[in-house]
Parts: sequence; C-alpha cells; structure tokens
Amino acid sequence: MADIAFGEALGHGLATILPRRGAGADAVGKALGIDIVPGSRASVGGDLTLLGVGPNQWLAHAAAIAPDWADRLDERLAGVAGVVDQSAAYVLFEIGGNDAWRLLQKGLPLDLAPAAFVPGMVAVSAIAHIGVIVHLQADGRFLVAVFRSFAESFRHWLQVSIAAMQADGLMV
Repeated sequence: MADIAFGEALGHGLATILPRRGAGADAVGKALGIDIVPGSRASVGGDLTLLGVGPNQWLAHAAAIAPDWADRLDERLAGVAGVVDQSAAYVLFEIGGNDAWRLLQKGLPLDLAPAAFVPGMVAVSAIAHIGVIVHLQADGRFLVAVFRSFAESFRHWLQVSIAAMQADGLMV
C-alpha cells in the first residue's frame, strides 16, 4: 500500500512580506528576531516561518493564529516591510510518507529526491499547471500552498497520481 498521507492544514496564517525601499533581509530579520537564511529556504523563529519565495520576498507561515495575527506582524515590521494577509487566499496541503517526494515529483519539474531537496528548502513552481509553493519541513513532510480557487484541482491531481503510482507498482 502507498506510504503517502495528505490532508489540508487548518487554522494557519499566511502573509506576504516585502521590504520597503532600502530595507532588506537583515532589517526584516532583526524586526522579527529571525536569522533569515538567504535564497529559497525557510527561516524559523518562534512560531513563525518565513519561506523565501523570491529575492527579498517571503511568505510568512504561522501554524496557529489569532484573528489579528497579520496586524500584529505588520506592527512588528512597521517602517521596514509591507505585510499582506494571504490566509484566505491559499489552501495548505501537508503531504507526508516515504513516497511523498515521488508523488510530488510526478508533477513538479524539480529533483525532490531526499539527497537533493533537503528540509528547509522552498520552491515556487507549478504542478499540473497549478501554481504551488512547496516547503520541505524539518519533520520530512511537505507543505504545499495552492491558491484556494485551485485547491480542488490539486486535490484531484493528488488522488489520481496516487492511484496511478499504486497501479504502476511505484510505491515503496
């Protein structure tokens, strides 16, 4: 049987962070108390994870949030960066198991083998023509952010791809 489990992550918060002119990763990191790892990597500080989604651009992720979490994040970054709450714009899927990387690699044009895509890495790409942000978490599970309007299409792709892998005997 397949060693893949997936589900929707609930109660999370997402917000884009863009530094103001003249500010950069150091200023954002100082304001948040996070050592920001350069590039397409995750930087963790307390209950906040910053996903590097572009040069000096981050998607902030908080697993459990209060209703005003984005406002509080904006206050912490006042004068340093702009914050836009994206919590309602995305659906987060958590995908885990020994075959999770094989599953995602069926649609993602990246090498997700454990030796190549290590915990903390982030990729902005597409799976089945659906824009995704993929983060390999420290616990080995993938967190995949998909625009809410494409969530059902992505869920369908997951189900069909798992079934195809099982039929082809590609599961560990």
